[in-house]
Amino acid sequence: MKSKKCVGFLPWLLLCALSLTPFFAQAVRSSGAWQELTEQTAAINGTPPQADSVTIPVYQGSVQLRSDAANPVDYSAKPSQFSTSDVGSALTLTNPHDTEGDIFAVPPLAWQAERAPAVTLVWADAATPDTPLDPQPVSNISFCAQNLAGRHLVVWSQLDTSTAIPPLWLLTRTGVPYNTAVEVL
Repeated sequence: MKSKKCVGFLPWLLLCALSLTPFFAQAVRSSGAWQELTEQTAAINGTPPQADSVTIPVYQGSVQLRSDAANPVDYSAKPSQFSTSDVGSALTLTNPHDTEGDIFAVPPLAWQAERAPAVTLVWADAATPDTPLDPQPVSNISFCAQNLAGRHLVVWSQLDTSTAIPPLWLLTRTGVPYNTAVEVL
């Protein structure tokens, strides 16, 4: 008999507790401004976007040369047929990443104040790529006429260091900070 009274009492107690819960929640809400901010928060500083380096591509006419493979060149080609493009949309990023997953801008690179530096092409023999040819090939004479036909040459773009090189910014569309300077190779 005693257990039946306990069993009958428990549902009644549970019903009373559930019916009083809204009153306790209202009392907590009206007792103070525990959820309201007294001042505005600032932007959360994250990590800047990063890339290992940037390369300036080399073109023969309108065709971009691959830097990871040999590019066949006709013996009648002239050095003046080779060029570079240092606009932000043409530059090649190496290993771009952002720790927080921010979205990179399109294009992701921009020179400070849109002031791109002067770029020249440097030629070297593939057997000794660290030693530029001396003299450099004449731009308006074919490689064959300069006795360079049949040789394996390498070419790379080089920034003109006679003037100050402006920073090259890697940009994101989201996140703070949204830019960082990148090294140009």
